[in-house]
Amino acid sequence: MLATETLKVDDHDFQKLIDDECKILTSKQLAVMVGLKSDAALRKQRSKHRSLFPYCKVGRRIFYPVDLIVKTLHRNK
Repeated sequence: MLATETLKVDDHDFQKLIDDECKILTSKQLAVMVGLKSDAALRKQRSKHRSLFPYCKVGRRIFYPVDLIVKTLHRNK
């Protein structure tokens, strides 16, 4: 999956992510983790279809899977 692709999941798949103890972050949590002042930069990247990090969209909410974020950070050192 390319980082610019949007993965849409339904409520059942989202619950499965939570049940499998897969850690996910919100945009604000990711912004803090990577040292951004706010999540506006992440929102801008998503709107331009140039997101560095893979994300999933549940309704209007955006979540970032931690395991894919770590892989992306290691790949783009």
